[in-house]
Amino acid sequence: MRHKTLAILAACAAVTICGQAQAQQPAAAPAAVPDQMPFDVPYGNSITADRAADVVKAVVAEATKSPRNWKLAISVVDTHGELVYFERDDSCQYASISISQHKARTAARYRRPTVVFERLLGKGSFFAYLPTLDDVIASRGGNPLVVGGKIVGAIGVSGGTGSQDDVISQAGVAAVK
Repeated sequence: MRHKTLAILAACAAVTICGQAQAQQPAAAPAAVPDQMPFDVPYGNSITADRAADVVKAVVAEATKSPRNWKLAISVVDTHGELVYFERDDSCQYASISISQHKARTAARYRRPTVVFERLLGKGSFFAYLPTLDDVIASRGGNPLVVGGKIVGAIGVSGGTGSQDDVISQAGVAAVK
């Protein structure tokens, strides 16, 4: 009985000492604060419907290269995130209509690719607030359209895997330059 009592007292003492030792650890260093604003790309004049149609043609050409034949929904929005041009393959899932528009709107309004949000969410609970922001979608496939260093709109693609959507939206980014 005496050994059990001593063992219990020793365990309590160890927990108390370890708890105090942990409490005396210095606080973690604060996260670095950048001097410049990230993604600080200015807005330019909004993309026209004709220019957006040309972007979508380039995207469709990339999506239908053999052996791909990907069935996608493609949205192009202006600098405000409002729809300028939309095209959907007849066999594309219906959910991709609104998802492609949401990706494009997020890329335009936040001036960054939607894959940025996807990657930040993957970094842990510190970034759990991101889905609470208005109009954020954390799924790759949305990218700003930049001409002359200014955002003229954005493209959003949905219907494939995230990597397929992103590859195709990048073809639209390249077509607008």
